[in-house]
Amino acid sequence: SISGPAAPGRPGCATQCLPKADSGCEIMVAISIITISKELMLACRQLGHVVSEALAAVVAATVVSSAGGFFSEKPIDENDAKTVVEEAAKKILSKERPGISALRLQADYEVAFQDLEKANQKHLSDAKAAEEKTLAWISKFTAKFDEDFDTLTSLYKKIYHFLLLRCTSPSGEAKPPKDMAVEREVAAALESVFPRVGLRSFVALTGAEKAAQLQELTGIVLGIRLFNMHQRKGGAGLPSVIDAKMESDQLLDQLTKEAEEVSELCQDYSDLLVAFQSSQRTKQMEGLVEEKEVQRTQCDLLYHRQYLCYLLNLQEDVSTSLEKLRKGQQQLREELMDLDALVGGRVSVPKEQVYPRFDALARCYRSAWKEVQTLESRAKLQSVLLELRQRYFPTLSINARAALAKAQRGDVYDENREDPVDLDSIPGPDATDPSTAVRLTVENYESFLNLPLDFQGFCVQSLVARKGLLVPGNPALGVVRYAGRYCVFSSERAMAEFCTEPDRFFAGVREACYRQPELIHLLRVHEDFPRSSLQAILEMMSGQQSVMLADVACETPLHFQESYIDKSYEWNEWKLRQDALHVADIRRKTTSTTQTAFSHLRRENETQVYLPKEAATSTSTSRGTNPPRLKKYFVGLRGVPQPMQVAECRYDL
Repeated sequence: SISGPAAPGRPGCATQCLPKADSGCEIMVAISIITISKELMLACRQLGHVVSEALAAVVAATVVSSAGGFFSEKPIDENDAKTVVEEAAKKILSKERPGISALRLQADYEVAFQDLEKANQKHLSDAKAAEEKTLAWISKFTAKFDEDFDTLTSLYKKIYHFLLLRCTSPSGEAKPPKDMAVEREVAAALESVFPRVGLRSFVALTGAEKAAQLQELTGIVLGIRLFNMHQRKGGAGLPSVIDAKMESDQLLDQLTKEAEEVSELCQDYSDLLVAFQSSQRTKQMEGLVEEKEVQRTQCDLLYHRQYLCYLLNLQEDVSTSLEKLRKGQQQLREELMDLDALVGGRVSVPKEQVYPRFDALARCYRSAWKEVQTLESRAKLQSVLLELRQRYFPTLSINARAALAKAQRGDVYDENREDPVDLDSIPGPDATDPSTAVRLTVENYESFLNLPLDFQGFCVQSLVARKGLLVPGNPALGVVRYAGRYCVFSSERAMAEFCTEPDRFFAGVREACYRQPELIHLLRVHEDFPRSSLQAILEMMSGQQSVMLADVACETPLHFQESYIDKSYEWNEWKLRQDALHVADIRRKTTSTTQTAFSHLRRENETQVYLPKEAATSTSTSRGTNPPRLKKYFVGLRGVPQPMQVAECRYDL
């Protein structure tokens, strides 16, 4: 949408003056996608169909205009907005367009992921703000006297409050908990590690040194609480990270099994569509499956591909977090065993030995808890996927399965059986022409394994040449680099055909996204559709909400003073005349002195200087000394020539 002042009576609109040949300018109201999505939600609700805001926005942003392209790529006026709402409502409510299911899957999953991230970030930001506020007060604290008991007591209470914020949970809290057991345990740990006697030396530190010591103090106190929890003598309110492994293992097994199931289903869909699109399909597949069912099968394949991508992402995140959690748990057990051996049943232990152990225990616990939080959020996302699967999860029909069985027996012609193509004819990374496609392999490119694959690793040639068929590429054949993109292909023939006309296939990918908008998010081509991608729409929605919740203020002076005003300006002419006469009178009264032959012996040297002022202090006891003063006078240096004589005088004052 075009940014600008809101139009009256319609929130979220903007106006722009467009030049006109005869009447000067024409006012056009450009309506944003957010406003259109609200109108679409209202229209669907009136028809008895509840639609989420994200789904309504992404469907409205991907409505294709008659001129080609999406409506959202240009400013939308009133007439276009009505058309967008009507077409989007038809697309959402129609049962003949299965592509809406993939868009609903993308919108619901991404919104759930964004909500989880926002909730986590809000908790962390609130806790950090409360900690920084308390830490700033402690860092700026100064006491006038070391014996000020009340002031030092307030400082000790603030330190205790800071520990309650940091040591009652792994990630911190915005407000201290109201649990007497936790308060007593934290107070006992604070008194043991940092008694009140150490406040005098703490106050003398700088702000940065105070902050560093407080951070170290929180680690030690949290480690003490964890050790108490290990010995079953405390640790109230601290969650355990040891019991999370079993649930995470079950989650990983469920994701692995479901990913294998959906992967096999996608392979069946792909084999069926390849059989239909082969060169001899009209004779061999005639009468088995209708054309309409083939189109639905193609849309369902995109749905399953997107569902499989989400499953694989969750599987990778859970596997990585689970591996880190196992390492963290192992380190946690080792630290607890070392503390058991160090402390044991002793009454006192040297702090130089035990405090670093407590701090290391707290660091291991916090890092392990982060992985536990990641696993919990991924478990929630998996439940979202299961709920979406219960709503819609298509499978092959009986006729389609029969056709698939015939294709798998080899009764259908497959173009992949033809003679292989010589891939060595494709230029390598040493090619000098930047406009040609380059094939990268493990042998000719060092960073081959770290290449970022575009289009989510799907074959671009199959998507364009086979009318929307989405199959994964094979990186073992190599990676083709062209126009800053790295592409993989399903076969050697597909790679060779792409390298002959890469621009045609890139343009074909854009046309495929216009026909099936769910490909924009599935292929991760957000940069090519900055106003129609789901990622841009979610950012727009979150930005709108953040603006509504913002509290902005601007401080201005009461009276502005211009910079050109001369503060020494005087308007009274008589005052200016008086100042001028005063300056002239001072110029006339300057004094000057000259040393002559008759005056240089008239005065002593001691009288030609200003004597220093005496400074004394009245005290109860007066003591002092009166040493003699020695002076030397030289005679015969001036006047009639005579031998010089030195006279030494002693003055007893």
